[in-house]
Amino acid sequence: MTISKLVLIPGGVRKRPPLRSRCQIWQAERAILDGINVIIWSFVHLDVDGTSATTDQQQQQKIRGKIRTDLDLEIIRKIRNKYIHVVHLAAFGGWNGPHPPPHANLSGKEWCHVFLKFNQDRGNIFDGIDWDYEGHDDISSPTSRFTLDTLDIMVDFSVEAKRQGLIVSMAPAESYLDSTIQSGSSIDAQFSFALNLPPRAWTSSPYASEEDKEIIATTGFSHAGRQCYAYVLAKAGIETFDWISIQLYEAYSPFAHDVHRRNMDPVEALMMRVRRLVVEGYTVTNVPLSFPYLSPSEFVVKIPMSKLVLGIANGWADGRKFCKVAPSSIKSSYDAALEKYGHGYLGVMFWTIEEEGNTDEQRMTYLLNRELKECETIK
Repeated sequence: MTISKLVLIPGGVRKRPPLRSRCQIWQAERAILDGINVIIWSFVHLDVDGTSATTDQQQQQKIRGKIRTDLDLEIIRKIRNKYIHVVHLAAFGGWNGPHPPPHANLSGKEWCHVFLKFNQDRGNIFDGIDWDYEGHDDISSPTSRFTLDTLDIMVDFSVEAKRQGLIVSMAPAESYLDSTIQSGSSIDAQFSFALNLPPRAWTSSPYASEEDKEIIATTGFSHAGRQCYAYVLAKAGIETFDWISIQLYEAYSPFAHDVHRRNMDPVEALMMRVRRLVVEGYTVTNVPLSFPYLSPSEFVVKIPMSKLVLGIANGWADGRKFCKVAPSSIKSSYDAALEKYGHGYLGVMFWTIEEEGNTDEQRMTYLLNRELKECETIK
């Protein structure tokens, strides 16, 4: 059984930012003892009961939706009962994971009620959900591309889940919500459904070297997206989400390029993202929206500091394809944000506790908690 992400969000006056990660069950307990207090479990999936109905028949009747998961829900229940301060969310998606069934004829609001029923029948073991829909190893797979239906399901599910009192979060890969594009950039600022694009920072940015381009050409890597989660934020409203975790550990991410190829100081790279996402905001174009109060096809991504979570990797990262960030850099960037803007960002997430070591010095949970426990109180 796998755990998706873990978060530390102290109640009341917060003295340190959240921690999030991914793991096995015994590691989850150890992470809780290290200071984690939100667990996001991977994965649950939207599914339908088998049917022989034709497409025309499906349009005239609602197919019965269901939630499918391989998670051991009884173990989750035991952890809930043992550590009552810990919040538990269910993650939808994952790399190579299924997207919503394309012909289910269910709206996002209806899917939300399928999940609510599933959760209620199991004693409400989940306090909310996390969107983690991503691409696929096979670039020709249907899930190497988002559909408008999938994005609208995410939107309407999120709005209804929030209305029903659930916690709602998302964890886009950095390319899915890329704040580091050049000002005035054309193609890089455009929304795209595609999840099988070459990584921008390594191939087409002004800082992409010939060696960078050769690395991507040699590996054949083409699994980036382009601003696709901006649509969900635009239609659902940023206020719908309790936090937004940016996966800086995405393979060949802009962050990995900044730190490991351009030799940018990690704290500087983190602060650049805080500035762009929170303070300045950035404009995504070509978004298929119909809101009368927005400029045609444009949306300004601007996330409140209180909702921003930065996602990093632990010991498994190679420092080339996947970024490596020291806990001390997280602490320094948090303190810098606190000093400069009066507020630190909400927290830090890492993937994956499954790769945690056995000693204190080999565990990102322990190291992050040690660094962050001295953070100043946020009023």
